[in-house]
Amino acid sequence: MIVVDASALVLALADEGERGEAARAALAADGEWVAPEHVVIEVMQSLRGLYLARELGAARVAELAAQLPGLAIRKVEVAPLLGRIWELKDNLTPDDAAYVAVAEQLGAPLVTADLRLMRASGPRCEIRGIGPAASSQG
Repeated sequence: MIVVDASALVLALADEGERGEAARAALAADGEWVAPEHVVIEVMQSLRGLYLARELGAARVAELAAQLPGLAIRKVEVAPLLGRIWELKDNLTPDDAAYVAVAEQLGAPLVTADLRLMRASGPRCEIRGIGPAASSQG
Protein backbone atom coordinates (compact mmCIF):
# COMPACT_ATOMS: atom_id res chain seq x y z
CA MET A 1 0.00 0.00 0.00
CA ILE A 2 1.18 3.52 -0.84
CA VAL A 3 -0.29 6.95 -0.27
CA VAL A 4 -0.18 8.86 -3.55
CA ASP A 5 -0.29 12.63 -3.72
CA ALA A 6 -1.59 14.79 -6.54
CA SER A 7 1.88 15.69 -7.81
CA ALA A 8 2.71 12.02 -8.36
CA LEU A 9 -0.60 11.38 -10.10
CA VAL A 10 -0.30 14.42 -12.36
CA LEU A 11 3.22 13.42 -13.40
CA ALA A 12 2.09 9.85 -14.06
CA LEU A 13 -0.88 10.98 -16.12
CA ALA A 14 0.39 14.03 -17.97
CA ASP A 15 4.20 13.91 -18.26
CA GLU A 16 5.51 11.98 -21.26
CA GLY A 17 9.15 12.48 -20.25
CA GLU A 18 11.52 10.83 -17.78
CA ARG A 19 9.79 12.18 -14.67
CA GLY A 20 6.47 10.86 -15.94
CA GLU A 21 8.07 7.46 -16.50
CA ALA A 22 9.52 7.58 -12.98
CA ALA A 23 6.10 8.45 -11.56
CA ARG A 24 4.40 5.64 -13.45
CA ALA A 25 7.05 3.18 -12.24
CA ALA A 26 6.71 4.35 -8.63
CA LEU A 27 2.94 3.93 -8.75
CA ALA A 28 3.08 0.61 -10.60
CA ALA A 29 5.39 -0.81 -7.92
CA ASP A 30 2.41 -1.05 -5.58
CA GLY A 31 -1.12 -1.65 -6.78
CA GLU A 32 -2.91 -0.46 -3.64
CA TRP A 33 -3.24 3.33 -3.74
CA VAL A 34 -4.67 5.44 -0.95
CA ALA A 35 -5.13 9.22 -0.74
CA PRO A 36 -7.05 11.86 1.20
CA GLU A 37 -10.52 12.50 -0.18
CA HIS A 38 -9.50 15.80 -1.84
CA VAL A 39 -6.96 14.19 -4.19
CA VAL A 40 -9.12 14.36 -7.32
CA ILE A 41 -9.81 18.08 -6.87
CA GLU A 42 -6.11 18.74 -6.31
CA VAL A 43 -5.23 16.82 -9.49
CA MET A 44 -7.81 18.87 -11.41
CA GLN A 45 -6.31 22.07 -9.99
CA SER A 46 -2.87 21.02 -11.23
CA LEU A 47 -4.20 20.04 -14.66
CA ARG A 48 -5.89 23.44 -14.90
CA GLY A 49 -2.55 25.06 -14.08
CA LEU A 50 -0.85 23.11 -16.86
CA TYR A 51 -3.62 24.23 -19.23
CA LEU A 52 -3.30 27.88 -18.21
CA ALA A 53 0.48 27.65 -18.67
CA ARG A 54 -0.20 26.22 -22.14
CA GLU A 55 1.65 23.01 -21.28
CA LEU A 56 -1.47 20.94 -21.96
CA GLY A 57 -4.31 21.61 -24.35
CA ALA A 58 -7.96 21.67 -23.31
CA ALA A 59 -8.70 18.39 -25.09
CA ARG A 60 -5.82 16.63 -23.32
CA VAL A 61 -6.92 17.93 -19.91
CA ALA A 62 -10.48 16.76 -20.62
CA GLU A 63 -9.13 13.33 -21.59
CA LEU A 64 -7.08 13.09 -18.39
CA ALA A 65 -9.99 14.32 -16.27
CA ALA A 66 -12.16 11.57 -17.74
CA GLN A 67 -9.60 9.00 -16.52
CA LEU A 68 -9.66 10.19 -12.90
CA PRO A 69 -12.86 8.43 -11.76
CA GLY A 70 -11.47 5.11 -13.00
CA LEU A 71 -8.26 5.27 -10.98
CA ALA A 72 -8.26 2.69 -8.20
CA ILE A 73 -7.56 5.05 -5.32
CA ARG A 74 -9.10 4.41 -1.92
CA LYS A 75 -10.12 7.82 -0.58
CA VAL A 76 -9.70 8.50 3.14
CA GLU A 77 -11.86 10.99 5.02
CA VAL A 78 -9.73 13.81 6.42
CA ALA A 79 -12.01 15.04 9.25
CA PRO A 80 -10.62 12.50 11.76
CA LEU A 81 -7.08 13.63 10.86
CA LEU A 82 -7.55 17.37 11.35
CA GLY A 83 -5.63 17.36 14.63
CA ARG A 84 -2.51 15.92 13.00
CA ILE A 85 -2.95 18.17 9.96
CA TRP A 86 -2.95 21.16 12.30
CA GLU A 87 0.17 19.88 14.11
CA LEU A 88 2.03 20.08 10.77
CA LYS A 89 0.95 23.70 10.15
CA ASP A 90 4.41 25.23 10.53
CA ASN A 91 5.93 23.13 7.75
CA LEU A 92 3.13 21.99 5.44
CA THR A 93 -0.03 23.31 3.85
CA PRO A 94 -3.21 21.56 5.00
CA ASP A 95 -3.45 19.84 1.60
CA ASP A 96 0.04 18.37 1.91
CA ALA A 97 -0.35 17.62 5.61
CA ALA A 98 -3.42 15.52 4.80
CA TYR A 99 -1.29 13.17 2.68
CA VAL A 100 1.24 12.89 5.51
CA ALA A 101 -1.48 12.26 8.09
CA VAL A 102 -3.01 9.49 5.96
CA ALA A 103 0.40 7.87 5.44
CA GLU A 104 1.17 8.06 9.15
CA GLN A 105 -2.22 6.64 10.11
CA LEU A 106 -1.84 3.69 7.74
CA GLY A 107 1.88 3.14 8.26
CA ALA A 108 2.35 3.45 4.51
CA PRO A 109 4.93 5.34 2.46
CA LEU A 110 3.91 8.58 0.76
CA VAL A 111 4.84 8.90 -2.92
CA THR A 112 5.28 12.50 -4.10
CA ALA A 113 6.98 14.67 -6.69
CA ASP A 114 6.65 17.75 -4.47
CA LEU A 115 10.14 18.86 -3.48
CA ARG A 116 8.90 20.95 -0.53
CA LEU A 117 7.05 17.95 0.84
CA MET A 118 10.10 15.74 0.35
CA ARG A 119 12.23 18.18 2.35
CA ALA A 120 9.71 19.10 5.06
CA SER A 121 10.45 18.45 8.69
CA GLY A 122 7.69 17.02 10.84
CA PRO A 123 6.37 14.02 8.86
CA ARG A 124 6.70 10.70 10.67
CA CYS A 125 6.22 8.58 7.57
CA GLU A 126 8.48 7.37 4.80
CA ILE A 127 8.45 9.78 1.89
CA ARG A 128 9.37 8.39 -1.53
CA GLY A 129 10.34 11.16 -3.88
CA ILE A 130 9.95 11.01 -7.65
CA GLY A 131 12.52 12.53 -9.94
CA PRO A 132 16.05 13.82 -9.66
CA ALA A 133 15.47 15.22 -6.17
CA ALA A 134 14.15 11.89 -4.91
CA SER A 135 14.76 11.29 -1.24
CA SER A 136 13.39 9.37 1.69
CA GLN A 137 12.53 10.24 5.27
CA GLY A 138 11.09 8.17 8.04
